[in-house]
Amino acid sequence: MTTPRRRFIRNSRASPPTRLRSCPVLLATAVALACRPAPLQAQASRIGGEVALASQLVDRGLAITPATPVLQGAISWASPGGWSLGLAGGVEARSPGRPVMALARVSRSWALSDDWRAQAGLLYYDYRRNRMPDRAEANLYFTYRDSVTLGLSAIHVGDDGERHFRGAVDVAVSWPLTRHVSLSAGAGIAEVAVGSYGPGHHSYYEHGYGYGYGYSRLRTYGYGNLGLAWSDGPWRLQVDRNMNSLGARRVYGAHAPPHWVASLTRSF
Repeated sequence: MTTPRRRFIRNSRASPPTRLRSCPVLLATAVALACRPAPLQAQASRIGGEVALASQLVDRGLAITPATPVLQGAISWASPGGWSLGLAGGVEARSPGRPVMALARVSRSWALSDDWRAQAGLLYYDYRRNRMPDRAEANLYFTYRDSVTLGLSAIHVGDDGERHFRGAVDVAVSWPLTRHVSLSAGAGIAEVAVGSYGPGHHSYYEHGYGYGYGYSRLRTYGYGNLGLAWSDGPWRLQVDRNMNSLGARRVYGAHAPPHWVASLTRSF
């Protein structure tokens, strides 16, 4: 899943750098990073960030970009009271001057007990390419000892003509195997729009985007990921196998669901 270790976009546990907006110089990061819950800050306010290179940008088991290297970057500010603001974004390495997406986030974290913490957040996704409509999302995450996270999301899509919210539920696990290596796994379900375009032609697309004309209705699909991550100080290398129940069906107009995705991240 872009999905909750949250890490650069999926869910990492440390103050979540946000996906940077349209700034080609400060490369922005992908959806998985900005969504991760941020840890509570006990001292002064702090600023953090991440830069990353990924083989593809994936969100909830679906491809945001073609299978081409994507440069990502994120920056965030966290207050002692648990508030956090962030920006993040990404550009294809072959076209660094043309951002593919940007994200803005505001969230609030608090402790529930010694083992549990919660985070509520509002996010806005601005898709600069791929002809996808923008979307707003409200989510609530519960994290157990920085190892297991459960998330609930309500999503509103800008240009699909619908007024109701779509839902998503996901869970992510990060389990240490050695000092530097950990197992990363996630699974979830979300709603996707199904459309019919032209006589006898059907296609699946996320966030209400499609070609031609026809009708759309919501369908629930499942997604997940399983992989290994190596980390040492500010560096993190991760390889994941992505899956979703849509199989070989194409999504986002032209991009088929990815299988293996690798990313190298540097935090600061």
